[in-house]
Order: sequence, then C-alpha cells, then structure tokens
Amino acid sequence: MIENLIWDFDGSLFNTYPAMVRLFKQSLAIHGYGASEDEILSLMKETLGKAVDFYLDRGVDYAFYKDFQRMEEELDPVEQPPFSGAREVCSRIKRDGGVNLIITHRARRTAFKLLDYFEMTSLFSEIVTKESGFKRKPDPEAFISTIRRHRLKPESTLSIGDRDLDVMAARDAGTKTCFFSQDGSKPSIDVDYIVDDLLQLGRIIQED
Repeated sequence: MIENLIWDFDGSLFNTYPAMVRLFKQSLAIHGYGASEDEILSLMKETLGKAVDFYLDRGVDYAFYKDFQRMEEELDPVEQPPFSGAREVCSRIKRDGGVNLIITHRARRTAFKLLDYFEMTSLFSEIVTKESGFKRKPDPEAFISTIRRHRLKPESTLSIGDRDLDVMAARDAGTKTCFFSQDGSKPSIDVDYIVDDLLQLGRIIQED
C-alpha cells in the first residue's frame, strides 16, 4: 500500500515551466539571441544550469541570466500554480497519516514562495532544496537520506517526477516510481506507473 509520496517540484507538483520558458526566452531576446520555446524547455528539463550554459557557450552575455532571475523574482505566483489534483492528493496522504516530501533542485526561497502563496506548505513534512547540499538527481543520495530520516518504508513510498532523472533517482533509492506525462511524453526507463493527471494517483494509492 502506498502511504507516502515524494514529489519533484517543477513540472510535477507545480506548473512552472510555461512561465519560466517565456521569461527565459525574453531575457535571451533582450540580449539579441533568438531561441525557440521547445529548445529552451528541452534544456530546462535537464537542468536550468544546462540551459544557461548552453546559451553562454553560444556567446550570450551572462547578464541575460541575471535578467531572467530578476524577472522570475518579480513574477506573480499565480502564473506558476500547482497542477490540478496536487493539493487533493497531498491532503489525502496527510489525512491518512502518511508523509508528503519534496526533493527539488529549486532554491528554497522560490519553492517556499509558491508553497506559501498557494497555502500548501503545511502539507509537506520536509522540502529538500538545492541548499540542502545533496548530490543532484539522478544520484539517489537525497532520496536515501530523506527516506531514512523520516523512517519511511521505500516499498510503501511513491515518487512522482516528470523527467527521467527524477524517476531514476527514486528507483535507485528503492521507492516505487510514477512518471507524470505531459503532452504525450514517455520515460526512457521502466517505471511502475505513468499518469497524465495527478488525480489518477488516488487510484494508485488505493489499489497498490
């Protein structure tokens, strides 16, 4: 039975990518570089750092990234909402005595900005961010440490992510894995479940 959930943040729990891609494209344009949203999204899905380095290697001034950070800081949180069903699923886990956790590469300040705005912070027992100092996914270090710290049973824990590196880290830590598919995306590795609507997690939690 699934008792606990471990969430990725961007693209899994919160629908942040559309706004991030738009602002990233605008910041590049300010500095004279044109890029497609598909290209930017593909790079961001690996890591934001990879996206930044990609354009720095093509001669874009580093100031473009500073502009992006400023625009994201000024962005109204309403433009980066939680995915439909996220609150309901997390509330169910907590109500049933389970644990919700977040493991993300996002900065603590910006993660809490969205969680606080949408009044979801209290649903999570811990939010592991880049400041926590763990190796980046797909290394399972953050998952293994967090599972031990909260004394969770990996076999009763489901990890949700929208990228291969999310589910790879979760798999290697021993949890069950769920790939959140958007626009028909598929994982390149075997996972336990694939959903395209977070409310489908309710059935998985109940039936597993």
